[in-house]
Amino acid sequence: MRKKLLKRMNTLKSNFLILSLTFLSSLVYGQKQLVYQDQVYESTIKTVQLYPNGPSIQSVLSPPIKDIDDGKELFLEFDDLREDADYYFVYFIHCNADWTPSDLRAPMYMTGYNEFEIENFEFSSEAKINYVHYTYQLPKFKETGNYLAVVYRDRKKKDIILSKRFSLYKNQVAVGGNISRSSDVPKRLSNQRIEVTMNYGGLTSINPSEDFTVVVRQNQRPDVTKTGLYPTFMDDNAKLIRYQNLGAENDFSGWNEFRFFDISTVNASGRNIAQIGFKDNKPEARVMTDKVRDPAYFQMLDVNGQYYIRDLEAGRSGRLTSEYVDVTLTLDYPETEEDIHVVGEFNQWIKDKSSLMNYDPINQVYYSNQLLKQGWYNYVYSVSSNDPYRIEQSFFDTENLYEILVYFKPLGSRGDQLVGYARINYNARR
Repeated sequence: MRKKLLKRMNTLKSNFLILSLTFLSSLVYGQKQLVYQDQVYESTIKTVQLYPNGPSIQSVLSPPIKDIDDGKELFLEFDDLREDADYYFVYFIHCNADWTPSDLRAPMYMTGYNEFEIENFEFSSEAKINYVHYTYQLPKFKETGNYLAVVYRDRKKKDIILSKRFSLYKNQVAVGGNISRSSDVPKRLSNQRIEVTMNYGGLTSINPSEDFTVVVRQNQRPDVTKTGLYPTFMDDNAKLIRYQNLGAENDFSGWNEFRFFDISTVNASGRNIAQIGFKDNKPEARVMTDKVRDPAYFQMLDVNGQYYIRDLEAGRSGRLTSEYVDVTLTLDYPETEEDIHVVGEFNQWIKDKSSLMNYDPINQVYYSNQLLKQGWYNYVYSVSSNDPYRIEQSFFDTENLYEILVYFKPLGSRGDQLVGYARINYNARR
């Protein structure tokens, strides 16, 4: 009788636990609101990369964009810091130039059912923190434009784990650009002004000033992007449009070259690493204390805010062998009421609690802890004010990558097509 009672009590406890977990799970699903940007929705998902396939590191550093007709494929990779593999699926949303969802239905922009299982995964080896590495080759698409890849768990589309942007284009217009100094005299030393010229001879447009949208972005940064440049000259006969506004509309802050550190090895201090080692059998690193940048420009090579994975101990790319390192960044800066964030491609340039610098009143420095996979990282500090580059400074001389994207929405179209794409490697030194 006693055994039966104990068995019944254990059953009730198990049922209660299952119900509690189900309830909590439903709460978590309800909190996952899809945003049309690069976003991670669970803390165990790390190192999300989407890039055009290629044999070198340069491919990983390249923007997630490709010609829809070329043979290159786009790859999505990410890690899950859990020891067991999960069933992950992905679907795709076609978006307009401003990253709002278009009115195109899935059969209009892709072949087959819009749900794909991510079947390629591998378990980490040798790393102190276990993880599962997922790789997925994106399918073929029928339409150009912006796309959002949405990865979710076990065919439950509300249980999102990540979203990632990418674009497909087909050059149907001739587009080019030029970088010069700002026309605003006080900003000529700090700002870079872009001029864009476009010839749309291959397309029919009834109202070109409204049918085309020109977007320019700096260093793949969604937070440093100008949408909808205003045309200043139009020649309907030659089908020529120029975007040469002399005001601030075409200005970008040049910023500064990116800060960097190297945690490709955990057995010795890499570039800009003050200390690295193991604590409780897990790797920790402390980056050298940063200070406000010099008001004079100094040239140095960077990777324009990107990062790449590398494990020097293993002698390989490190996709499966790289450690996850608890990295501490510190900034010597007086306490302020304004928020200071550390941003880079490693955290999708998102300014939230995870990127917020915390003030240590004892040591009188700001600090932030980031769990990062072994590799080479670029980053900057951004202040939440009208002068976001107060810590980094801003220079016309800075090397920056500019992308020009031309979108076209013809009469009766359900979404913006990406009909022109060009890059400007301003002050390139490689």
